[in-house]
Amino acid sequence: MSENLSLSPAAFGLAAGLFYLGYILTEVPSNIALRRYGARRWIARIMISWGAITMLTMFVNTPESLYVARFLLGIAEAGFYPGILFWMSFWLPSRSLTRAYSLFQLGIPISLAIGSLVTAQLLRMDGLAGIHGWQWVFLIEGGAAVLMGLFTLKYMANSPAEAKWLSQEEKQILSEALSQDAAAVHEDDSGHSKALRQVFTSGAAWAYSACFLFMMIGFWTVTYWLPQILQDRLQVDTVQAGVLSAVPWVISGLSLLIVSKRIENGASLERSMVGVLFFCAIGFALSSLASSATVAFIGLCMAACIQAAVPLLFSFPSRHFDGARAAVALAMVNSVGSLGGFIGPVLLGWMKGATGSNQAGLLAMAGAFVIAGIIAAILPKILRAAKAKTSAQP
Repeated sequence: MSENLSLSPAAFGLAAGLFYLGYILTEVPSNIALRRYGARRWIARIMISWGAITMLTMFVNTPESLYVARFLLGIAEAGFYPGILFWMSFWLPSRSLTRAYSLFQLGIPISLAIGSLVTAQLLRMDGLAGIHGWQWVFLIEGGAAVLMGLFTLKYMANSPAEAKWLSQEEKQILSEALSQDAAAVHEDDSGHSKALRQVFTSGAAWAYSACFLFMMIGFWTVTYWLPQILQDRLQVDTVQAGVLSAVPWVISGLSLLIVSKRIENGASLERSMVGVLFFCAIGFALSSLASSATVAFIGLCMAACIQAAVPLLFSFPSRHFDGARAAVALAMVNSVGSLGGFIGPVLLGWMKGATGSNQAGLLAMAGAFVIAGIIAAILPKILRAAKAKTSAQP
């Protein structure tokens, strides 16, 4: 695609990052709309529009048209991730949310691993029916999202009460568990303005958001640049790089399972999160400084394990806020974090264009993980202070 559209490294990074500008602008409104119109309809709308714009991206023919497509895609997808997290709070008490978030998060490295393999094969269709391989990727993978959106519209339930596949006894058990949990508070729509004000003036919410921002700077850089980094370091072609790109995400998925299991067995959530972040920082440093291509690849695999820290981070706003405030807080944290999806790829693209290599950019990503780890280390204190202040208020 870079060759067909004459994309420089900086232009590729900008195209990757522009998605997040559209995403950030509409993230909080999208999550509020989900509460108003129901998860089933809104999540389905997101997936269908997201898939349709992905399919239309096959027709871009200049860097500028790619920029527009990426920006519109961000608007279409905004609200999906925090919306799903918020929807889960209608089904599960807060004590079960960290595990649920981890299982949901597991879908990301699995999809990235499978997607890398599928994409590699679709690229082999280059020239079929006069269509480039990258165009087949957008057409087929975007179509899959549209189909899943239609499936969601038909079968998703907004809450346990609407679930036809639950027995009456099961619905009653869930209802009782949720009624005892603060995360199950459902305020009416008139509470949105108040919720926005309370969350956006909360220092704790901004601390959670800052931590996620630096986490995502590194994560999205790995996601978008991984195939090209592998081509540079391992001297492989595009298809081979696509296949090799699956390996870090498989390891990422395993790390998520391991960390989640440790949390279930009583390990400290906060210490585990800090440990994962510094582990990932070491990985980026290795991938940058190692002379051996194999060691550099191992470092990238380590950096991809950032996925294991994401559900741990989201457990903080989920435990801190309830009702409409939870919807706003989750969207806010995800929105600010998504800014990292703009900063990271653009920064690495600019640094690669300026220096001719990925070394400086990968070191910068390692620094982002270190900053996230430092912030994560003080989040428990921030959460306790915020809750104490709330409890003291009349």
